[in-house]
Order: sequence, then C-alpha cells, then structure tokens
Amino acid sequence: MILLLETTTRRYLCRQHDVDAIGAPGVADRDERGRPIIRRQLGPLLDPADPPVAGRIHALRIILRRRTVELVVARVDLLVEAPVIHPLAAFVSARLQLPWVYGVALLAEQPVVALDLRRLAADLALGLQLAHSQEAQ
Repeated sequence: MILLLETTTRRYLCRQHDVDAIGAPGVADRDERGRPIIRRQLGPLLDPADPPVAGRIHALRIILRRRTVELVVARVDLLVEAPVIHPLAAFVSARLQLPWVYGVALLAEQPVVALDLRRLAADLALGLQLAHSQEAQ
C-alpha cells in the first residue's frame, strides 16, 4: 500500500510499511518505551521553501531501535489504487545528496516523488543535519 503525504506546498509518496503508526503528534519527549522522540516537519526538512504546517497536523511515527522519529505533515491519504512508481535512473540516483528518494509516480499528470521514510528516519536518528536545516537554526 502507498501513502500520499501532503505538506504545506508539496506532495510525496511513501510505502505504508515504512510507517509504524499515523496519528496526532505527541507532546512527550520520550515514547512509551523510554526512547527519545525526534519530531520534524517533513516539508521544511526536504525543501526550505516549504513552510511549516499550521493547523491540523498528522505525525508519521517510525520506530527505530534506539529512537522514535515523528515526521509531521498536513495530510495523509491511503491510495486505493497504487500508482506505478518508476525507479530513478542510475545517473539521477548517483547525484542525490541523500538516498531518500527511490522513485517517481504520476498522479493527476503531476510527478510525485516517492520517499524511503525508514532511511530518512534512520539518518535523522543518527543526527544528520542538512545544510539548509543548519542555516535555519
């Protein structure tokens, strides 16, 4: 199954099995097992021009061995009919700064990037800071 994620200005796809739970973002700093929770807005993380989500928000919870990561988005939909996700060409994959994109699909004749949220969460848990994230802090 494929999830359609919407930030303030962008749309992304991800595999449903990459996400352990979907719901309202928590307010605690630790999960029920005492692991630290890393909470990030997906939009600004991927694109500094994408403003943070305001109003009703949803958290995609990804549970890792030592940490839990919550990625916050404006909207999450389960696509009834999975789109055809075309893998990135080797020359494009080789040029990516980080390997979080595994393909692209067409939705309503618009390209939508497919993300590997487990990989993204693991990199965040390891303390990864993007160049534009460091500038904003």
